[in-house]
Amino acid sequence: MRRIAWILTFTILFSLYPAHIHASDGTFIGNLRYAEIALYGEEKSGSLEERITRIEQDVYGARQGGDLLVRVERIRTFFENNTGNAISLKSKLNLSEWFLHARVTDYEPLLRRLDRLELAVYGSSQSGSVSQRVDNIMKLFFGTNKIDFKAVEVPEQTLVKIRLLSEVDSSKSRVGETISYVVVEDVVVGNRVVIPAGAEGIGEIAQVSSAKGFGRDGSITIDFGSVPAFDGSSIRLHISERAIEQNLSLELALGASMAAVLLLGNPLGLVGGFFVKGKDVKIPAGTEFFVETSRTVTAQGVLF
Repeated sequence: MRRIAWILTFTILFSLYPAHIHASDGTFIGNLRYAEIALYGEEKSGSLEERITRIEQDVYGARQGGDLLVRVERIRTFFENNTGNAISLKSKLNLSEWFLHARVTDYEPLLRRLDRLELAVYGSSQSGSVSQRVDNIMKLFFGTNKIDFKAVEVPEQTLVKIRLLSEVDSSKSRVGETISYVVVEDVVVGNRVVIPAGAEGIGEIAQVSSAKGFGRDGSITIDFGSVPAFDGSSIRLHISERAIEQNLSLELALGASMAAVLLLGNPLGLVGGFFVKGKDVKIPAGTEFFVETSRTVTAQGVLF
């Protein structure tokens, strides 16, 4: 009976919805918009030449050569691709932030994260290009810019333990409201860390229904979105069969759910239920449980 209750509870509360992840659509404009939002947190105005030059000056310290297509693709690659001995800007920043703060806030603009790191280390933001500033932090922390990255396959249904940083309450939460959470334990594939403990994710309330008459309980559907791997790639999460099995052993204060109604029916009968209000779903901040990867992905793992 308890097993059935858990399965019904999580099926209703945590169904998978499309994740809202900022990423390039692969087009020229998509790559430019991605670079601006990743760096500044917003899309900039101006001509294409002005926008691209602004990024290049901030990231490299000077305007770069080549046609517009080449220049924008170079920026995108520099931000996120780990190839050969080259480590992407995102990877360096993720590693540095994790090393100092035991967290990875990949959803925040790169400039804001870099400023926060420098403020903690030096007491103020530093001058120079973003590239040089990040390299200086890396060398200070690790003594080198050469980190042992290697591509590994993260299987579908890989378990990820998370902790809610936001309260979920079907009597208060609204559709579109963001839900923050943090990874509790390193996700290791082979002997390499792919998703570090401290990686922060942003989910969203996809559906919500407060408790109503006839003893009908409240329900909430959460889109868990994705969490950043060390290499800056986004790994989508949801709850399905394997996470449900793992959560059976956890004592979660999820409150009333539709599972109780489906299993037990209305103990007062239809007429009596008219005067009975069901219970709302309340999951307090700090609650820990398992989610899982929604599909098989390849990401760069770090060997420490």
